[in-house]
Amino acid sequence: MKQDFIVSIYVKGEGHNTSRGWVPGEDEPIKDIECDMQPYSRELLLKNYGYDIEVNKRFFIDNFEPSIKIGTLLKYVNKQGTTETYEVKSIPWDDGYMEVFALGIQE
Repeated sequence: MKQDFIVSIYVKGEGHNTSRGWVPGEDEPIKDIECDMQPYSRELLLKNYGYDIEVNKRFFIDNFEPSIKIGTLLKYVNKQGTTETYEVKSIPWDDGYMEVFALGIQE
């Protein structure tokens, strides 16, 4: 499998209440991984896997990565130097590799 991208795995930090209101938690970095990243769509996910979830990226990862779960954030710095953030929405089961579907989010 082609591995063209370095993606950083983050988990959402827990927020907390203060006297001034809610303070969101900081995203906590876990590790960097190599993967292949491709455009994808809700329609393709529904057709190929039967999941009706809004997505716009597919990530192929050669090995099983236990830190990637639904809700995990995957961050990638593109060629323009801008960080793209994707939230994991679906992880169909496969043996020996991971196929992860995610939706780009604004931070």
